[in-house]
Amino acid sequence: MPVHLYGVLEGGVLPAASARGLDGRPVRALSLGARCAWVSDISESALEATPQRLREHDAVLREAISAEYSVVPSLFGQLHADEAALAAALQRSAESLDEAMARVEGRVEMSFLVAASGVAPEENSAAPRESGSSGREHLLRVRNRIHAERILRDSAAELAQSTTRLLNELVVAERVVESPAPPVLAARAHLVARENVARYVRVVSLQAASAIPELRVVVRGPGAAYSFAAVRIG
Repeated sequence: MPVHLYGVLEGGVLPAASARGLDGRPVRALSLGARCAWVSDISESALEATPQRLREHDAVLREAISAEYSVVPSLFGQLHADEAALAAALQRSAESLDEAMARVEGRVEMSFLVAASGVAPEENSAAPRESGSSGREHLLRVRNRIHAERILRDSAAELAQSTTRLLNELVVAERVVESPAPPVLAARAHLVARENVARYVRVVSLQAASAIPELRVVVRGPGAAYSFAAVRIG
């Protein structure tokens, strides 16, 4: 039967007996000697990447992180014909897997994003209006909106940079998210030692408190290190 891979963990650690993954399927451990793979048996030959399934995949890895296991996450949809096929694929990827495991040992992924809050900046509505000037007024509003959006993007970038500088001593590695989807204006992912997670959250929260009303800052994690150690198997 095909198996779906969630991730590879150091040691022979087992998921909770109640653990459920894709479509509510049980999660089990496949022994790989000094390591194990958390998997689910899948009846389909291919998996559609629905938002629900992506959340379920990530939830399994977050369970491992919450239990303080070192885990190399698998990208969603890594299906293998059976256990033997998965074990063979992991063996072929042994070198990259070793590097990834060394990178995540005792570490987790944290991230923060800077997004538009939805609070519009104050506009000057006291300017007199001329008769027949609706076209010019429309162009002026468009120009002002574009200018305000540019200022907001610049402010978000500056806030992200200043936050990253304050986090510098806590961060092992960083990934800048290029062209994040609106309303997110800036985002950073960081590889952080477990013992520094609380300090990371505290620093980002203080920066969030100092942000202008038009911006909001959200911190995420701890989670699996997709940005730094995800291995595509097979």
